[in-house]
Amino acid sequence: MSRAVVIGGGIAGLSAAHVLSQHFERVLLVDRDGQDVAHEREGVPQVDHLHVLMRRGWLAFNELFPGIGEALIRAGAVEVDWGANCYWVGRFGAFPRPPSDITSRLCSRRLLEKTVRARLAGNPRIELIERFEAGTFRWDSSRRRILAVKASDGREVEASLFVDASGRNGPFRSRAVLEKVDARASYATCVVRIPHAERLPFRQAYVQVCAPHHLRGGGINPIEDGFHLAMMVGAGHEMPPGDREGFLEYARSLRDPCVAQVLSQAEFVGPIRCFRRMAGTRVLRPAFQADNLVTMGDALCALNPVYGQGMTVSLLSALELGRQMAQEGKTSQKRFDELVMGPWLTAAGEDLRVPGCTLENVSAMERLTMRLNSLLGDRVMFRATFDPDAHQRTMRVLHMVDPPSALIPLALPRVV
Repeated sequence: MSRAVVIGGGIAGLSAAHVLSQHFERVLLVDRDGQDVAHEREGVPQVDHLHVLMRRGWLAFNELFPGIGEALIRAGAVEVDWGANCYWVGRFGAFPRPPSDITSRLCSRRLLEKTVRARLAGNPRIELIERFEAGTFRWDSSRRRILAVKASDGREVEASLFVDASGRNGPFRSRAVLEKVDARASYATCVVRIPHAERLPFRQAYVQVCAPHHLRGGGINPIEDGFHLAMMVGAGHEMPPGDREGFLEYARSLRDPCVAQVLSQAEFVGPIRCFRRMAGTRVLRPAFQADNLVTMGDALCALNPVYGQGMTVSLLSALELGRQMAQEGKTSQKRFDELVMGPWLTAAGEDLRVPGCTLENVSAMERLTMRLNSLLGDRVMFRATFDPDAHQRTMRVLHMVDPPSALIPLALPRVV
């Protein structure tokens, strides 16, 4: 049977469906929402919050969907240089701002998914099955291969390969054993219009949460149609408010005034949307294992969104799926597990600094690795704050262009 099923219609699912359409005669994208493939989903968690593609994610995005960068620019996405255009206040102060090759596009999650869905709508091999609430699987007699995915309403879809990209709230995660690192992260976001935004000394600004002493953060980023997304972030006991005055007061409380100064002149467009308690979770033992089942995206590893890694990891996973199908003709879950481990350890290591952060099912070795990563990361970030060359090298790793090993020389003590 030359048919594949992808469960979930977010970025991970859309990308997986696109890749599999090059290897299967039919790809069925089953989604719990009910709308045409060219329109946005209603069920995307935090759809109104800031979503960022790292540089490596942007390169992967264009590799998967050639020409999509130009399509986003035509739709209003903003090109940014994460060196020259970004005012970023880290643990040790503001980073240098030399021009760099770390560029990407900023836009809303809605525009990003709408553009991808429009591309998929023209693919005759991809079919969307709407309002399909996946519940369980039908197995062969050996219990090693899945024959069909079954919906809660009794419908079922047969295939020879299944991809679970159903997200952090997917139907199978509740039955899996998860690692969990909960720093009690929370967010509040609002679309704003900034008068004469072109006169600002930066295109985007970000004051980073730096636990344990600075549990408040915030940022402002351009999106399409001349708007900006303003975001306040809290960790631990800090929780950004959802009213305008509280939002502005929270911005004024940040350790750098850059965001508050911009917001003091901004027009708030629409409501402030809040999202609470975004714990990082990773599948330790899945609910189901089968020779023809792959789990990827947030369904496998849901990272704390404040670090901006999620969509990039999903796109890299889609590329890996394509590589496996092209070179081996079959899939291996192990490589997907390996792909998320680096981002997981990095994000969880930062979360561990937050007072009151709780952990579930995290091994002693992983905790040690997380804390060591944080310690070495501080050395790197200190040098990156005061050395433009170190900053450039650090940005390449943060944006997943270069491997973490590229930062080892920066983490070692200098020899005079």
